[in-house]
Amino acid sequence: MKRLAGRSALVTGGNTGIGRAIALAYADEGADVAVAWIEREPEARSLVAEIEARGRKGRAFRCDVTSEADVAACLRDTVAAFGKLDILVSNAGIQHAQAITEMSVEDWDRMIAVHLRGAFLMAREAARHMIPKRRGWMIFTCSQLGYIGREHYSAYSAAKAGLIVFMRSLAKELAPHGILVNGVSPGLVDTGFDPLSDSMKQVHAASLPLKRLGTPEDMTSAYVFLASDEARYYCGQLLHPNGGEIMP
Repeated sequence: MKRLAGRSALVTGGNTGIGRAIALAYADEGADVAVAWIEREPEARSLVAEIEARGRKGRAFRCDVTSEADVAACLRDTVAAFGKLDILVSNAGIQHAQAITEMSVEDWDRMIAVHLRGAFLMAREAARHMIPKRRGWMIFTCSQLGYIGREHYSAYSAAKAGLIVFMRSLAKELAPHGILVNGVSPGLVDTGFDPLSDSMKQVHAASLPLKRLGTPEDMTSAYVFLASDEARYYCGQLLHPNGGEIMP
């Protein structure tokens, strides 16, 4: 029996990197999957084809997660396509290395908006659908930088720290409605879209106990588990696939 059989999912930032790997893993486990994307439309379209080749329904919706209207439309279209929404993976994010002395107010606001406003809007719309059904799963992509921070990543680290507390607060609020809220806090993952040079990646990999960077596929087991019945007693928890960089 596939662990997500009969369920439908929406993955934001789903057409590349970790999001794409999650979408395919969910389809492999029997779920119908919609992805929300803002850039790289060809990757979104090819992903839908891959999902459907696995025998599941796939959809791709262009959605700026900081836009209230876009988010409402994305949730509405997902429910219309699948008849319901069981799983929300709030994964959309941006990342920029930037010295504090070079950071504009607009840079700061955009980082906070994508990670926190986007998570809030998606969670609110998903909760409005899930609460009447008294069933649902929400999974937030956090980051170990929300714990430890990193130079030149102050805005990103602050946004992810806020997301961790938002996730835990939401878990307490929604648990009585039958909705399980948890998070995944990846270490550095080599997605091909990150801003680090190859030499910086090599240095970071050498510092890890496992001596390699993570791949998007290394992350998917955590997301599948948290969306399955196996995680029925997980509430407000963070899983940490990070190669041993931090051991909370």
